[in-house]
Amino acid sequence: MRRILLLFLSLLFTQCSSEKYSEKDFYSESTLKSEREKFLKNSIDQKINQSLSFPLNDSTEDKYMSAFWAIELLQYRNETSDTAIKNSLKDFHNRSSEFQRALLEVIYSLYQNEFNREIFELIKTLNNPKLLAMCVRYLKNTTEIESLKKLTEDFSMKFLNADENPIISMLKYDLNTNFRSTTKLPPLIDLLNNGFGSDKLVFFSIQRLNRDYPGLLIIKKPDGKFLRDESGEIFSVSQLARAITDLPGYITNGNTPEGILSIQGTDFSKNVFIGPSPNLQLVLPYEVSLQKYFHSEINDSIWNKKYYADLLPESWKDYFPIYESYYAGKAGRNEIIAHGTTIDPEFYKGKSYYPFTPSLGCLTTKEIWSGENGKLVESGQIKLMNALSYLKSDRGFFIVVNIDDTHLPVTLDEIKDLILNAER
Repeated sequence: MRRILLLFLSLLFTQCSSEKYSEKDFYSESTLKSEREKFLKNSIDQKINQSLSFPLNDSTEDKYMSAFWAIELLQYRNETSDTAIKNSLKDFHNRSSEFQRALLEVIYSLYQNEFNREIFELIKTLNNPKLLAMCVRYLKNTTEIESLKKLTEDFSMKFLNADENPIISMLKYDLNTNFRSTTKLPPLIDLLNNGFGSDKLVFFSIQRLNRDYPGLLIIKKPDGKFLRDESGEIFSVSQLARAITDLPGYITNGNTPEGILSIQGTDFSKNVFIGPSPNLQLVLPYEVSLQKYFHSEINDSIWNKKYYADLLPESWKDYFPIYESYYAGKAGRNEIIAHGTTIDPEFYKGKSYYPFTPSLGCLTTKEIWSGENGKLVESGQIKLMNALSYLKSDRGFFIVVNIDDTHLPVTLDEIKDLILNAER
C-alpha cells in the first residue's frame, strides 16, 4: 500500500513539475477591484477631462495625445472629448505629425462616419502615406471605391517612387480587392504542411479578416506533427489579434499583420497593461537582421522580399496578404509580441471579443484576474507558455493568417480535418 501511495505521489509530482508556470504564482496589483475603479476614475477625470480642458497648442499636444490614448483604451467618449476632437481636426495643419496621427487614430477608433466630409477634404492636402492610408480606410464604408482609388492615385502622383512605399503598396491592394473581400485564399493545407525548416517550431494563429472575433493558435513541432494536449486532442489556445484601433496591420497601432513573424524567445514585461505572465517575443522583417529573423547564416545584410517568399509553399507565393508582415516591417512597425493582459475586460463588455482585451497590435490571450486578491485565475497565456516550455525550443516562425470573414470565433472543429490531413 505504501509503495502504491509513493508511486501515485511520484506520478503526481512528475505531472505537476512538467508545467513550468502556474496561474496561482502570478499577481497583479492593478487588477484589484479597488485599483481598477481608481484607474477608471483617474483616466476620465484627469487623463481625459482635465487634459482636454487646456487650449490646444504646442505645449499641450502631449496632454491631448495622452487623452486620445485613454479614450481608445476605455472606449469612452463624452461632450468634452467630442468638442476637443472637433477643434483639433480644425487645427490639423498647425499640429505636429505625431499629433496628427494620434488624432486620426482616435477618430478612426471611436468616431466612425462622423467626420466623413472633413476627412475627404483632408486627404487632398496630405503628404504622408500613413496618414493617407488612415483617412482612406476611414472612408471605406461611405465613399465609392473608385473615388478612393483616385484620391490615392492623385497622392502617388505628387511623389517620386510613391508606389514603392510599403504602406501605399498595401493600401492599393486593399482598394483593388475592395478591402480584401474579393481575395481568394490559397489552400490552407499547403501552408499547414509546408516545411519551414527541419528544426523549427511553427505557430499558426488562424484568424478572421474581421478581427472582432478571436482566432485560434496551434503549434506544429519540428517533426511535422501538431502538438497535442494531455488528452490527445490537438493543442490550441484562443487568441485575439485585434488592435483597439482596428486599423489595418500595416499601420502603426493597427491589428496584428497577416504573415510570418519570427520567434525570438520569451520574456517578462514591466508594462502594467501586459501584466506579469511570460510572453512570446516576436519580430517582423526589417526589425532585426536577416540572420536573426531566419535563424540561419544567410550571407547577406540587405532585406529582400525573396528571402521571405522562399519560406512559403508555391501556392502561397503570389498571395499578397501573406506579405503584410513583410510590408509592415518595411514600414517601420515593431514590438509585436504574444502576451497576456491585465486590462479590465469590462471596458469591452458587449463587444464580440469580450472578455478578451485588444492591444496596440500584439496578440493577446484571455486572462482573468481576481478582483479580490489580484491573483491570476484563468490564463490562456500560461497554457501557451507551458506548451512552449514542454517543447524545449524557441526557434521558429509565427504565422498569422486570415482564413475567411465569418463573424464567429475560430474553433478547432472547423480546422481539425485540415490539420490531420496536413500531418499525413
